[in-house]
Amino acid sequence: MKYFPTLKDYLIRFSKKGLSHEEIARGIALGVFIGFIPVIGTHTVIAIGLAALLRLNTLIVLLGTQISNPLFYPFLLFLSAEAGSLILNGKILHIKFSRDMNYFQHYLMPILTGSLVLGIIMAWIFYLLVKVYLNRKKKS
Repeated sequence: MKYFPTLKDYLIRFSKKGLSHEEIARGIALGVFIGFIPVIGTHTVIAIGLAALLRLNTLIVLLGTQISNPLFYPFLLFLSAEAGSLILNGKILHIKFSRDMNYFQHYLMPILTGSLVLGIIMAWIFYLLVKVYLNRKKKS
């Protein structure tokens, strides 16, 4: 899988272009958080808007949003639903279909809650990983 070596190459290139490790780590973290937003098709627009608003490098933020690529997105959605259900109901999500069921409460709220919580957690993890990686690369 060539994804991680390519990601590392991009991080090093951005570092050599004069961006601080802090700027790179914050951009990736914001992109990862945006990547967990469960509305398909809005990641790029949100990333560009927030990057401009927070004065972060747009390309770095867009690079971070790639966590929600078509291969990983179904897993992110499933994990978000399960995490949200655990937070809201104290149990894993029970998948059922019924006419009298409230789909908003049963599916949408757990997905939104889980994506928010997992997005924050994963953003912090990626922030720390990128910062540690770039600091180690700088020393060597």
